[in-house]
Amino acid sequence: TIDWFHTWPEDALKGVALKFLNGVALPEGPVRNNVAELFSHFHLSVIAASSKMRAELKRENYVTPTHYLEITQGYKSLLLEKRKETGDASSRLENGLAKLEDAKEQVTKLVVIVEDKKVVVAAAEAECQELLKVIVVEKQAADAQKAQVEADSERISKEAEICNAIAADAKADLDVAMPALEKAMSEVDKLDKSAITEIKGFTKPPPAVGTVLEAVMIFMGKKTDWATAKTEMGQSNFLANIKGFDKDNIKDTIVAKIKKYVNDPNFTPEAVAKQSKAASSLCVWVHAIFLYAGVAKEVEPKRNALKKSQKELDVKQKALAIAQGQLAEVVAKVAELKDKYDTSVGQKNALRAEANDLSEKLDRADKLINGLAGEYTRWQAAIGGFKKALMDLVGDCLVATAFLSYAGPFDTVYRDALVSDWLARVKEKELPFSPNFSFVTLLADPVLVRDWNMQGLPADDFSTENGVIVSRGSRWPLMIDPQGQA
Repeated sequence: TIDWFHTWPEDALKGVALKFLNGVALPEGPVRNNVAELFSHFHLSVIAASSKMRAELKRENYVTPTHYLEITQGYKSLLLEKRKETGDASSRLENGLAKLEDAKEQVTKLVVIVEDKKVVVAAAEAECQELLKVIVVEKQAADAQKAQVEADSERISKEAEICNAIAADAKADLDVAMPALEKAMSEVDKLDKSAITEIKGFTKPPPAVGTVLEAVMIFMGKKTDWATAKTEMGQSNFLANIKGFDKDNIKDTIVAKIKKYVNDPNFTPEAVAKQSKAASSLCVWVHAIFLYAGVAKEVEPKRNALKKSQKELDVKQKALAIAQGQLAEVVAKVAELKDKYDTSVGQKNALRAEANDLSEKLDRADKLINGLAGEYTRWQAAIGGFKKALMDLVGDCLVATAFLSYAGPFDTVYRDALVSDWLARVKEKELPFSPNFSFVTLLADPVLVRDWNMQGLPADDFSTENGVIVSRGSRWPLMIDPQGQA
């Protein structure tokens, strides 16, 4: 027996479509019902086209309920896919527009910052110039003061050399008398009370001893008789007076009186020692004091000149020290100003570099924004087109799904007739769709199509449509290739 399957009635087709459309996001109003009616119309129109093709071309095309289930299920998935694809494309452009707007805002802010930086740089340059003027003035004053101080220092150094020469000359003279004086003092140090008692014990001193005591008494400003000498020697501080005698302030009259004693050939320590060892030590002392007094008399003018020169030198050296201190302060101030100037120049250069960097960034950003000005307008228009395209997907996906499910067995003439009828019905039902709808444009990937063409697929719309049907169809296709093109 043969099983006969009758065509589903239009109400049944509509009911199945409504069931599958549950959960599909569609605009409010009669859109859902109209889509279901169009499903059933598309199915019945394909049955009618198949009958016409059988009559005209003797080619059989069987339209089964499976085709109808495929279109109802495929519409839901294709609508979701295309909405996501279109929404993502719109979002990318919206993000691009947002970034351009943000860039414009940043450029506006950057313009203000650059202008502020230019003002700061100009102020820093002015400050550096003023500081440089101050440094030049201070440096000139410091150089002049330094030259004066160096001249004073050189002059004072020469005066110090003169003082040192005078002191050396005086010392050389004193060095002649000092050994004898030191020898005499060492001899006096040997004297003690017993030695003095020995001298004092003479009732009538020997001539040499008496002569020595006369000379000693003359130095002490006393009478030269033996009684006075014994009285002085009897004093407890006699030796102390001898050792601490003021040798630097001996009067010329005393030196003149002593001269005749020391010039006496018999007035020698050796001759006196024959009569008294203690008196011999005092004889050495008399000779040494006389020698020192003669030298001191010659040295005294030199000492006075040295003292005067030293006093003047001290005053000048103090003045020089003050001047050197003031010069050091000025030099330090100049160095401080130079450091400040270097710091200011560094800050100015850093500010200028920053301002130049900001200007370059501003220039690049301005060029970028101006270069994308056309893109900005195009993107705005494209976003508007995407919004309309999202609405038109309701009708476009409906026709595309029907084409994908039913159009495979038909040639170009029948396909065009079917698509024209379907679009007319979509328009009649007031569903949104693209006025220039194209199955290939909606579903074909241009990169993939170009690869197909490189592999040998003809570039006509019919071949491309077949390629899309084969690649996107949910069922295994039947491919008939009598020309052997595959």
